[in-house]
Amino acid sequence: MSEQLMNKEAIGQAIGRIPSGVFIITAQRGEQKIGMMGSWVAQAGFEPPVISVAIHPEREIYKVIEETGRFSVNVLSNENMNLMKAFSRYSPDQFNDVAHEISENGLVLTEAVAVMHCRFVGKCTLSEHHLFLGEVIDGAYLNHEQAPMVHLRKSGFNY
Repeated sequence: MSEQLMNKEAIGQAIGRIPSGVFIITAQRGEQKIGMMGSWVAQAGFEPPVISVAIHPEREIYKVIEETGRFSVNVLSNENMNLMKAFSRYSPDQFNDVAHEISENGLVLTEAVAVMHCRFVGKCTLSEHHLFLGEVIDGAYLNHEQAPMVHLRKSGFNY
């Protein structure tokens, strides 16, 4: 257990100022396609290229990534509100009305700014969210005219 927070409100405001993007993490197990919206994604290494993704263990995608060893990260722009809505909650039919392709290395949301396909290489379990590490094995810059979305939160203690 960590030390008592001296000033939780001020700490939350400070953490909320850490800019993040908005992403859709996707994975596939057999015929099951699954995606979740996330904002805690960061580059974690150059050679090999590695990214980190924070996922709560109760999310449906958590076990799919562990079982398959693969996931993809789709980078959203401000023009991708339809994707945010489609993946804000899990639904077995969440891909029905979303333009996507199944590539050799994972699920691609074709309206996204970019996609990175990852091989799951490990995780860290220090908080309620677990940090998944993925070696980027493939990727594409899909929509050059769009800029990635930048998101700030009011507090670092909630979404």
